[in-house]
Amino acid sequence: MSTTAPTPSPAGARMPAFYIPHGAGPCFFMDWNPPDAWDRTAAFLRGIPASLPARPTAIVLVTAHWLAPQVTLTGSARPGMLFDYYGFPPHTCELRYPAPGAPALA
Repeated sequence: MSTTAPTPSPAGARMPAFYIPHGAGPCFFMDWNPPDAWDRTAAFLRGIPASLPARPTAIVLVTAHWLAPQVTLTGSARPGMLFDYYGFPPHTCELRYPAPGAPALA
């Protein structure tokens, strides 16, 4: 994996689309047997930045984990976490990821 960050992408430059698997819900925050059960998925995810031609200025995420009667967009400046899974250890519903939102883009 490269330690240098990609350079920002020029306006209008086409970036690749990715299907990003995330494993079993909060898989990276749990103990598994065997312990290396998710190592290949983690390595794939860590390698994505080095595979990009440039650093993205924004990321669009499309998920099938949200059920709504119509296409729904989130445009919050500080989007919250949605926990749509169950049967996992309680600490996995306390995870926080303070991702910056982009209301102007939404």
